[in-house]
Amino acid sequence: MDVSIIIVNYNTKQLTNACIDSVVKYTSKLNHEIILVDNASSDGSQEVFRNRHDILFIESDVNLGFGKANNLGVEKAKGNFLFFLNSDTLLIENSIKTLHDFYIANHEKLNIGVLGCQLLNREMEVTNSGGIFPTPLNDVYLYFKVLVEKLIKFNIKNIKTDFHLSYFNIDMVSGADMFIEKNLFDKINGFDQDFFLYYEETDLQKRISNLGFHNFLISTTRIIHFEGSSFGTNKASNFKRIIIQESRNRYFRKHHSISYFFYILVDSIINWTRLFNDKYSFSDNKQFVLKNIKSYFK
Repeated sequence: MDVSIIIVNYNTKQLTNACIDSVVKYTSKLNHEIILVDNASSDGSQEVFRNRHDILFIESDVNLGFGKANNLGVEKAKGNFLFFLNSDTLLIENSIKTLHDFYIANHEKLNIGVLGCQLLNREMEVTNSGGIFPTPLNDVYLYFKVLVEKLIKFNIKNIKTDFHLSYFNIDMVSGADMFIEKNLFDKINGFDQDFFLYYEETDLQKRISNLGFHNFLISTTRIIHFEGSSFGTNKASNFKRIIIQESRNRYFRKHHSISYFFYILVDSIINWTRLFNDKYSFSDNKQFVLKNIKSYFK
């Protein structure tokens, strides 16, 4: 089999169903399978997907998180390649075959690790498709640069993506669409299951990069990504920022052990100012601050 397409669902049955429909509609001339892992959803997802005969449906009794759920899907995968696709995406063309064909044609020349493509938002505008590997020093720098922005109205420039080129090298591909050879995924033992959510794709690609492989984005196909659709409430947003912060701390501790202590020093000072973040309640801010401290060495 050419490609195993792996999707993780957690309480997004409508989005996930639409995602699968788009894969079925647009994916052709490619021997593939669709594997859906459900993370103990409570929105009736199981009843919907048990009746789909065009997917392999795996049900977890607990919420495993993103990386661990994908690893579970890989255990059942038969494809030579894996395509990790977020549930909040839609295919609008035969993108998976385009990624597959590019990999086959260019792997030896480019030594490809992870391959992704151009992502579009709801308005069909180019959105976050990849980025640079974060570091503690860059993170600390951004703390103070944000302050400078407020004082002198100077804007931080986002990473530039060269989508006028047919392909280009990038530190890391967005976790929404990651195409990778299964042998390489197995070689690095898949996603680090200590990451519950966020930064697991960053960690994966950092370890791949450390082996001498290169990650790429191609501009010859596009996928729509409704980013953040599963986090709609303020409560969920607070949960999201807590998980992001905890995963960021874990990533820095794992990959930047020396500069991590400097990062902790600065972040612990800034941490108390977060009690006064007016986007959240004081209770939410207190919860964030305390959990952040606990995660420094967790």
